[in-house]
Amino acid sequence: MKLLRRIPNVCGTAGLIFALSLATVAGASELTPQEKQLIPLAKKEGSVISLISLFEDRTVRDLEKAFIKRYGLGENFKYVNIRKGTGPTVGMARMEIQANKVTFDTIMVAGAGFFDGAAKQGAFLPLDSGQWKYHEELAKKAAAYYQYPNFVVGSAYTFQPVWNVSCPGMKDVNITSYYDIANPKMKGKTIVSDVTKSASFSFTTIGLMEAGFDVRDMWKKLKATDPLVAFRTEEKMQLVINCERPVDMWNLAGRVLQEVEKDPTLAKSLRWGTYKEGQVLMTRQLAVMKGAPHPNAGKLFVEFLLSKEGLDIMTEREASIISYRKGYTPPASVGAYALDLSKIKVIGIKDEVETYKKFKGMREEWQKIFQ
Repeated sequence: MKLLRRIPNVCGTAGLIFALSLATVAGASELTPQEKQLIPLAKKEGSVISLISLFEDRTVRDLEKAFIKRYGLGENFKYVNIRKGTGPTVGMARMEIQANKVTFDTIMVAGAGFFDGAAKQGAFLPLDSGQWKYHEELAKKAAAYYQYPNFVVGSAYTFQPVWNVSCPGMKDVNITSYYDIANPKMKGKTIVSDVTKSASFSFTTIGLMEAGFDVRDMWKKLKATDPLVAFRTEEKMQLVINCERPVDMWNLAGRVLQEVEKDPTLAKSLRWGTYKEGQVLMTRQLAVMKGAPHPNAGKLFVEFLLSKEGLDIMTEREASIISYRKGYTPPASVGAYALDLSKIKVIGIKDEVETYKKFKGMREEWQKIFQ
């Protein structure tokens, strides 16, 4: 069993994820022998259930249609996704493992500590993946945390600043630093992400700390802006759009894309950027549960999410997808929202498993300031 851990600095290697997109995408459309073997078994099971915090409803429906079509599963086949925040997703999975009663098949979430512990308990079905070989090289170069055949890396993401230039006092705002938000001029305009409710927000905070950024100083200055503490990216986006709080320190470019698709006029007002202090890159691990109600469909769904076709749908609908698939280029429709990792400062988590142990202390410090 091979165990890979993140290294402190992945700035150079992470750029390869994007740079290699100029190559032809390996295994782009053909079915692998593993997929062919799983198709009749998945078809017999009739459905697949995932526990994935990322997907909005439209993404689920598009994935369902494409999944059924790619593998010829029939019109009666169903795909259901259970969507919770990162922390609640991990919490639900842990509870079901402990109860020895698993209600979902596939899980994808940023949770290295959870995956490491669950793998030691034998909670995952071993994968025999034909698609993973197209991801492994770049995942290894970026020091992404995986443990094949127990679990692989489905994708990565990073939180970015999002703001609304049409709101009062926001016309000339351009955010390139955390201190552009933690600025007295932003009083009454800011949103602070609740690190106590999100493993992803906690990972981002500790990643910045480990990279040498003075997070505590930023917190104190941010507190002086009288921020609103909030959690879910969709809810925060609505606060930005409605000018209730026109600046969100941590959201996703994909959420901007989704809102612009609903209302194209928002393209004139919504902005997003990156931080010169660095973007913390986080990986979403991907696995199939032992005791899953539809194990073969779960394994086939993992293959689909790792395929170019699955990645295209996730990227078009969510945009904030960073793939490790060699040679993969995001669809042109989301090109403006996709990050070129070779052009920004990327911060890697030193050790994703050990980082979990730092959550408690960091969150207690955060609460003293913001709650």
